[in-house]
Amino acid sequence: MPVITKDTIHDPVDKSPRTQKNARMLRAACQFAVGILIAALVVRTWLVMGLIVPMTVSGSSMAPALLGPHRVYHCTECDLEFRLGLEDASAGSIGVCPHCRKWSAVATSDDLPGDRLLVDRMAFALREPRRWEVVVFRSPVDANKLSVKRIAGLPGETVALADGNVLINGVRIPPPHHGRYDSRYGDKTNSPEGWRLGSHEYFVVGDNATISDDSRNWPNGPGLDDKLLVGKVLGSTR
Repeated sequence: MPVITKDTIHDPVDKSPRTQKNARMLRAACQFAVGILIAALVVRTWLVMGLIVPMTVSGSSMAPALLGPHRVYHCTECDLEFRLGLEDASAGSIGVCPHCRKWSAVATSDDLPGDRLLVDRMAFALREPRRWEVVVFRSPVDANKLSVKRIAGLPGETVALADGNVLINGVRIPPPHHGRYDSRYGDKTNSPEGWRLGSHEYFVVGDNATISDDSRNWPNGPGLDDKLLVGKVLGSTR
């Protein structure tokens, strides 16, 4: 009986380093594609069930993070491009540059629609909202109106605004986006002692603090009741 040695066996599989590398890359690509497909199916299912809700921003109180209907401008003075909400834009194609403060910005686009959001309605079912999260809620002034703002104060805290800073229990808490929040003339939060939030209340502000309608000027006080919260903003597209 003939003896088959290792030298007489032909292995048809190419095990060269290059082939193995290509195989690993192909396997990783397939895993990524499957992951994307599963994520898409999950998001689609949640959309159908109403757990994730698509919305469109209608104002610029959260600019520049989130924009409502707007135009793109280019400043001929400082050579910068920026976006400006229609409520802040002039009737013509010329506007004021927010960087150099000159009437040297020229519109380079037509009127563009607001950002599209995905809102997770189940985000706060198992946990409490966190500071600086962007949330959607029903306005305490008009329950039929949805608003989007950023959480600055949490239940039980004392919130004050001073020199553009947010003070929580007397301690400055810097926002993640280097925002500035001032009390405006007529705001309810002008008191230097601040405002004590209830056990189920939040203090919310808009990034575009100059024009934002938020906790600072609500007629019934700064506190947003947690029952008015709709969900957390997962992401946006422009």
